[in-house]
Amino acid sequence: MKTKLLILALLVTGMAQSQNLLQNGSFENFTGTTPNSWFFLTGATSQQSTVFSNGISSLDVSPVGVFPVQLPNAIFSQDFTISDLETYTLKFDYFIPGTSLTNYISSLTFEITKNGNEAIFAPPLAPTNAITYGTWKTVTYDFKIAMFNSGHTSASLKLNYVVSIDQHMSDHHIYFDNVSIVKKATLGTADFDKKSNPIAYISKNEIKLNSDYKDSSYVIYSVEGKAVKRSKNNSSESIDTSELTTGVYFLKLNDASTSVKFIKQ
Repeated sequence: MKTKLLILALLVTGMAQSQNLLQNGSFENFTGTTPNSWFFLTGATSQQSTVFSNGISSLDVSPVGVFPVQLPNAIFSQDFTISDLETYTLKFDYFIPGTSLTNYISSLTFEITKNGNEAIFAPPLAPTNAITYGTWKTVTYDFKIAMFNSGHTSASLKLNYVVSIDQHMSDHHIYFDNVSIVKKATLGTADFDKKSNPIAYISKNEIKLNSDYKDSSYVIYSVEGKAVKRSKNNSSESIDTSELTTGVYFLKLNDASTSVKFIKQ
């Protein structure tokens, strides 16, 4: 028996954004002078409890080198894992005190790299940002995995930062705060009118799409944000839901900017 689907304004707009894949992204927890969950290859670090953009502290990073063998730099990173083909957003705040005359930082670069061979992953080269002094600056960067290699449904990645200077001078500092990697907002508020609603009706074992959304690729998410069913080339106006257990789900179509909440009976 066909039943009407009630489309609700989603109250979980931030669900996809709320889970930070990084640990200790606000640098609140330290063991000595090193922030927990982060790995430092070079550079000196400490907890800064006076200059921060959120919480109670930030990470104070100082490039260190042995002149003239090694130019001063700081390199730190953290591993994380993504589990589907969605777009993710890296976001972080940084603050460089003083001016280029008193605290010269020549470059701040960051990149995301693979740890293994789980996926095909080809983001742009490491972005380099124009250095801003004396104020907190927010940087955002979107990235995604093109496809997983056979047998893999997740990939282990590494977020790398490199901070460097061209002169061997002392007392150079840059502060970091609010570092996060989250799934980009795809489960946004759905407020479709009758014409634009992608779902025509829903039955116990099937979702019938409106004709405008025929052949759309789709992903179905559980309320926990886990992808439970997907199709890259849906060849009809129907989506089989017979394998889903009873509960609340979200349907994300590649032709729609928001997701639709539905209940599987």
